[in-house]
Amino acid sequence: MAVASEIQSLNEIHYKSKIKVIFLLMLSPFLFTVAFLNFYPIGDKIKEVIKTSLKGQVCKPDFDQLHMEWFFPKVIVSGLSIPASCLDRAGAPLEFSHLTINYNIINFSPLGLPFRIDTEFGGQPISFYYVQGLSEQMVRIKDQTLDLKKLLPLMGDMKISGKVTVDLNLGLKNKVINTLLLKAQSKNLQLPPQNVKGFTTPELKLNEFYIEASSDAHPRIQIDKLIVGDTGSPVRANFKGKIDLQPEINLSPIDLVGEVAITEALGPLYVFAQGFLSKFTQKDGFYQMRVGGTLGAAEPISP
Repeated sequence: MAVASEIQSLNEIHYKSKIKVIFLLMLSPFLFTVAFLNFYPIGDKIKEVIKTSLKGQVCKPDFDQLHMEWFFPKVIVSGLSIPASCLDRAGAPLEFSHLTINYNIINFSPLGLPFRIDTEFGGQPISFYYVQGLSEQMVRIKDQTLDLKKLLPLMGDMKISGKVTVDLNLGLKNKVINTLLLKAQSKNLQLPPQNVKGFTTPELKLNEFYIEASSDAHPRIQIDKLIVGDTGSPVRANFKGKIDLQPEINLSPIDLVGEVAITEALGPLYVFAQGFLSKFTQKDGFYQMRVGGTLGAAEPISP
């Protein structure tokens, strides 16, 4: 027996009345929301809310436009400008050509809303995942290569160049580090000329840089490996130890144990460095030492 399979329009499909009503009730709010957000100047309204909420504050980020896209749902912010005051320093604002926030499938560790955030600064693409939970946040950077020279305005007074590949899994709870897994590596790290204790150092091609760090209890950061320099570098170092991270980063106590070797490629700084290091035990060309003090005022001492 032949069965007619061709249907000319949706009107020829006969649903039960209850199903029609439920379907229309679910579809109507969705269509209304999409139409509202597409035509209502939501970006201008959000900008007004932000300006009002930041009135009287030192840190006042600004942007040109904000709009939403519904194909692969995302929010796009263009012309984002963050004043240097937001980073507790003076200078020109940090300019981002765009900031794209993509919504992802719900995350379970921590449970919350996950987003992929893409932006660009100084020609350097930056991409990471962010999860906002009830009281926890998570930031994930997966094997991303960053050109440090392009990111110098983000690093304040630090002078450094080269490309570093970063793999980071950072968990925050109540605004402090809850968990941390970090690996970063570079093969062409360089320090431009800078003044150290009255000496101007030459450009230092450290080349090799590698760090592994982890944490599962605030404020302790465990430095499992810290390697700087290779056989062609003016400075070589190998350390491991711990950092007790404080709200004021420079005041974080450190306790690292390792060894350092130097060569005459340090230029005028070589004689000074050799005289300073001569008080430490030397083994296979490396001076054995411990580094204490704080991140802002590290102090080499005997191990």
